[in-house]
Amino acid sequence: MKTTILKRTLEGIDTLEYTSKKADKLMFLQHGIHGNKQKIMHLLGLSFVKLGYHVIAIDAAKHGSRLEEPFASKDEDLCELDTMNVVKTTALDIRAIHDNHFKKEFAAFDIIGVSMGGLIGYYLSTITDRIDQLVAMISSPDFKAAALYKFPPERRAKYPEKSAEAERLVDAMNPAERTEEMTFNRLIMVSGEHDRVIPYSHSERFKQDNLDRDIIFTLYDTDHSIVKAMHDDILRWLKTARRK
Repeated sequence: MKTTILKRTLEGIDTLEYTSKKADKLMFLQHGIHGNKQKIMHLLGLSFVKLGYHVIAIDAAKHGSRLEEPFASKDEDLCELDTMNVVKTTALDIRAIHDNHFKKEFAAFDIIGVSMGGLIGYYLSTITDRIDQLVAMISSPDFKAAALYKFPPERRAKYPEKSAEAERLVDAMNPAERTEEMTFNRLIMVSGEHDRVIPYSHSERFKQDNLDRDIIFTLYDTDHSIVKAMHDDILRWLKTARRK
């Protein structure tokens, strides 16, 4: 199968797209913190093109070709405090790109997000009804639990104003507190059993609290990393869904 690579600007945002003549479904790939569209496309893109997807990746707000502080200097504390702004802006960007450039050809889409990219996917599910399958890799559907784990009160005390704003956004955006607003046909969550960045317990608890929804949750013998078994399982699940 010949893969066509497209680079263009949509909604003022540079895209990287992999597609083929057989593409009959749309997928957004979203990278994690300090990542970019090239890295995640190189890691995962081609395998999903082979499943029949038109795959598109964009740089998250303040990343890659859109690089801004605090992500340019990679100040750990300030990046954590600005994460929800990045999540919100990027989710709105993806919605606009789909609505204005792809919706006529692809009424719905799948999204795969890694770590922060998973947060973007989760939030996106609360602001659009166009997601078919949402795949969150080493991520958390509970923004508040993730924020408290990664940025506890003793660290927040150093930045009172920024912390207050970050907490306000977390409370306003947290999908775990507004599951009735989350729209997807199936959610796939894959986590590392030894993850010390985003504990798997957040995803495990979310599945237990939403047994009436089509949710797959699987653990792997890894830390905050993507492993081949995760990738292989996701390919299998997506392939099976496409046959139905």
